Amino acid sequence: MTHPQETPTARPPHPQFPFGPAVKTRLPGRIALMGPSGSGKTYTALQLASALGSTTAVIEAVHGHAAKYADRFDFHVCPPLTYCSPEALIAVLAECAARGYQTVIVDPYTLFWSGHGGVLEQVDDATKRGSSGNKSGWGEVRPRERRMWDALFAYPGHVIVTLRSKTEYHLEADEQGGHAMRRFGGRPEHRDGAEYEFNFVGAMDSDNTLVVLKALCVDLSGAVVAKPGADFAGRVRDWLQDGAPSAEPVPVTELIAQARHPEATHAGLGQLRDTVRARFLEDVLMPDDDGVTLVRMEDYITRRGWAVQAAAVQDAPAS
Repeated sequence: MTHPQETPTARPPHPQFPFGPAVKTRLPGRIALMGPSGSGKTYTALQLASALGSTTAVIEAVHGHAAKYADRFDFHVCPPLTYCSPEALIAVLAECAARGYQTVIVDPYTLFWSGHGGVLEQVDDATKRGSSGNKSGWGEVRPRERRMWDALFAYPGHVIVTLRSKTEYHLEADEQGGHAMRRFGGRPEHRDGAEYEFNFVGAMDSDNTLVVLKALCVDLSGAVVAKPGADFAGRVRDWLQDGAPSAEPVPVTELIAQARHPEATHAGLGQLRDTVRARFLEDVLMPDDDGVTLVRMEDYITRRGWAVQAAAVQDAPAS
């Protein structure tokens, strides 16, 4: 049971540190499911997504397997990405935001680390380009990786990622008194500590059993669930929705309308561009002024800002 905290000495709020009472708010799902091949990560991700929202997009890398569950779940896919660069994921997340998907699944997120075009390959390429031949490429690539993570967690909805784990085998006693080999997932194939970025982390094994390694909820933390289904997904949804509603971000359609508004000012367009950049929406494609050609939203806003500024200078009275 919590007790009211004594009110500290009254004083004007600090402009940078305006302390106030804590309020429990609803959380967007930031969920990571890790496990070896065949452990049920994709199926469980779709099960969770179905409970969390009414619209789901699956961003697939290299091989598209999610569609085999299209008879069980309602979701959208696009052609699988074959070049899994951080920039590619940022761009497709921006498209998902523009379309308003309530939940996005990245399957598997691992390939944006170790796949073709992923972080490790880019580091290797940058190292080879170094003048000394062995200069580390991390200084060049680390900002791209951080930007990818920031875009993932800035998504205006729920995010579920699957992480491949290195397969480990253990000899275990069976019910008949014999022994059998079982597959377990070891460390996830991603940078060290990646799982700590999420508010829910589950590890799955070859028997499709999920162990909750991390959840900001005492009722879920440490839970062991065999073949997690709709009931478990509902528990996760109820936990995330427990609290006061959080502020909804301005829809992308409204941002586009602001960019096209006939009375937009140079200063207003500058603020709008800052908002678009902060939300990693620069790559959203919007109709150009001809209504047919598609143009990046950041490019449109920048060009419009220049045009508005030039018009203001032209219309200014001569001194």
